[in-house]
Amino acid sequence: MMDESNDKTDKSCIILIRLLDFYVGDVRTRFLDMPMVNIGTARNLFDALKLSLSKKGLDFEKCVAFMSDTTNVMKGVRSVDIFYFFLHSSKRKQQFADNWCSFFTSEPETILKHCTTRWLSILRCVDRYLSQYDGLKSYFLSCDESESSKVYSIVERLENPLTKPLLLFLSFILPSMDRFNRLFKKSTENTTCQLYNEMSRLVRLYASNVLKADSTLNLARESHLDDENLGMGDDTWTFVAELESECDTKPFYTAVRMFYVATIRKMLKKFPFGDSLLKDLGIINPKLVSSYSVSTVIKLDKRFPQVGLSDTHSLDKLREEFMDFSLSPADHPPMEKYISADKTLKPRAGAFWWEVSKLKTLDGEERFPYLSKLMAGLLSIPVSNADSERGFSMLRKIHTDQRPSLKQDTIIALMTMKFNCNSNCYNSIFTEELLAQCKKATYLAVKGPGP
Repeated sequence: MMDESNDKTDKSCIILIRLLDFYVGDVRTRFLDMPMVNIGTARNLFDALKLSLSKKGLDFEKCVAFMSDTTNVMKGVRSVDIFYFFLHSSKRKQQFADNWCSFFTSEPETILKHCTTRWLSILRCVDRYLSQYDGLKSYFLSCDESESSKVYSIVERLENPLTKPLLLFLSFILPSMDRFNRLFKKSTENTTCQLYNEMSRLVRLYASNVLKADSTLNLARESHLDDENLGMGDDTWTFVAELESECDTKPFYTAVRMFYVATIRKMLKKFPFGDSLLKDLGIINPKLVSSYSVSTVIKLDKRFPQVGLSDTHSLDKLREEFMDFSLSPADHPPMEKYISADKTLKPRAGAFWWEVSKLKTLDGEERFPYLSKLMAGLLSIPVSNADSERGFSMLRKIHTDQRPSLKQDTIIALMTMKFNCNSNCYNSIFTEELLAQCKKATYLAVKGPGP
């Protein structure tokens, strides 16, 4: 996994690796290197990656999967006028607070800004605006800057009777999208084996709110539900029912349909339903592995020859081991350690397959070496850029304005310790020998190079 910073000075390229860690017996994402790549062409980025792997004794040809985050996500127009209206004006903030307190006993909450690079921010912004909608509307209608074009634009939207029901509708439908996005934020081995089912579930959920049961994802208008059966949430329906006698609500229903259709089309276009890989990766789930056929295992092995099991002998052994594994559930590691009471997978799939790799035959030989190797390769496949983004968050806390003189080697060393440490610092035990080594290193660093 690699990601490039967007700094205006020197640009860092964080390189991470994902593997089944033999020291902890579970899947881990580790910091590898952070070279400077100021000219971020594809060739320069690849050369930096290859050099970093070479320095660590790793071969790019044995990489099972590669993920690079170089997509421009800053799209769309900036429609956060209310946020910017208050941003740099303490006077406006105080006037709004005074206006708010004349109607409500509680204090007004901070106006939030939706950030297009943060997946989970839009729902919080919608809910925050909804919680203060009436107060904001009252303030802008009485605002003494009413001649301002910016204020006029805000008032026009707040006075539109369909603005609030649209926000209520978003508050109803966005949590399911947030839940799906949180899978990527976690980026665990569970995400890998559950992603296909979660993609299908999200599409079905959105489709059930706008399409008839027998439509089979036909998005044509004749397949849509009637207005009174659209999925919009109780709060939205209650508010729209009150509007029926005041204004024409047809544009609102049209907007809801357009939202659903556009979202479903986008998901069908972007989600890789045509590739069986994500569906087959469900085999990682210890609870489901026996429900897959040996042909799936062979197909996955051929899909990833980098694992090193593509020769005839390895394929035969892999087939034999999978059949042995499927037919001997009593010999598996205790399932209750990895499966919760409600039959869902705990974040321990990597630990399960690590335990499988340690099973022995009666003569002391490894029982499932080929199957364990394949599973280790599948578990190392990344599904999102969440870890690399965490890396940049970590970097910003290390290389701050108060520490501008840190050398690149020092930053890399600190990032390595921060990212790759297997235990929490407060659980560390500092021996006398370690403290003596630290004291010596500090002395040599302060003394500097000697003659």
